[in-house]
Amino acid sequence: MRRSRLPALLLFLTGATALAAGCAQEVGDSCSSNAECGSGRICDRASRGGYCTVSPCEPGTCPENALCVEFENAETYCMALCDSSGDCRTGYFCDGETGAAPYCRQRQ
Repeated sequence: MRRSRLPALLLFLTGATALAAGCAQEVGDSCSSNAECGSGRICDRASRGGYCTVSPCEPGTCPENALCVEFENAETYCMALCDSSGDCRTGYFCDGETGAAPYCRQRQ
């Protein structure tokens, strides 16, 4: 009887793994650990609610829909692009006054 359950278990585990791989967070999404953000991304836990990003970055190296931004401390992070604050998650706004393309920035 145990042998008949093995194919079903393998099918379940394969489906769960595929589902998890397809659900990697995008730049700007909330997180609590690096594992949640997907390959090559980190969770900036200093940002409100965590912020999936890539750091350091160079201009033109961020994932699609993200921009490499240099902050006052000379650190660089990929930030989610936006057209309006409605594109950003709660606690963030669309900052278009930096001279770069507008991106989702944490409210102070």
